[in-house]
Amino acid sequence: MIHIEYLLPIIAFWHTITAEVRKYKEHPGLANNMVSAIHCSLYLLQYHYNHDDKSRMNYTIHVSIGYFIYDLVYILRTIYIATINREPPPQNHVVYVFHHIIGLYLLNDTLTSIYGDSILHAYYFAEISNLTLYTSYHLRKEYPNHKTITVVFDVFQLIWYSYFRIIKISLLLYDNAAQFFHYTFAGQACLVIIHTMGILWTCALIKKNIANIASLTSTYKVKHDADVVAATASTKYSSAG
Repeated sequence: MIHIEYLLPIIAFWHTITAEVRKYKEHPGLANNMVSAIHCSLYLLQYHYNHDDKSRMNYTIHVSIGYFIYDLVYILRTIYIATINREPPPQNHVVYVFHHIIGLYLLNDTLTSIYGDSILHAYYFAEISNLTLYTSYHLRKEYPNHKTITVVFDVFQLIWYSYFRIIKISLLLYDNAAQFFHYTFAGQACLVIIHTMGILWTCALIKKNIANIASLTSTYKVKHDADVVAATASTKYSSAG
């Protein structure tokens, strides 16, 4: 079960981390992305070394629950401010609210359900897949003029994300099908929704990569045509002289 005495200092910890990051990154989205990456990295390290240690994993789960609560409050506050200012809420924030609520439900189940280990394993793959999301966002915001690097990394992001989020988690669910069908209906629904979100996000990444490649190809074509015109003009005037 959840221990409130764990959560309060953990939430305070994430607030402190966010405050420190914002001293160096004024853009709120960029700062929040970096904090998300820190949480992701901490969970991956903890799971890799301590997944067989129940007591340590118990605290690791509380760290993630505390992060999700803190980030959920941040998202809700952002939506509220946008509503007060009569502005549309930031893109995908409403989806993140449902994502975090479902994530909190599943994380709580890992503390009480006999299928907790399998859920944590799926959560491990989900966090691995998120590494490229955080990196891609950081590259776009910090280096907006490096279009080629961003496009190349977006291709890598699609491969990495779809492999862990779709293939690895699908295989995990298949291998644990008996557990899945004996899991609570609410738990089954949450897993299906989260997995569907991953599939939809993969489709969005495919569309994004197609648009990126088309844009990059168009840019190179325009540049090439301009170079050809300039070279032709230079040759013409040189001959005339």
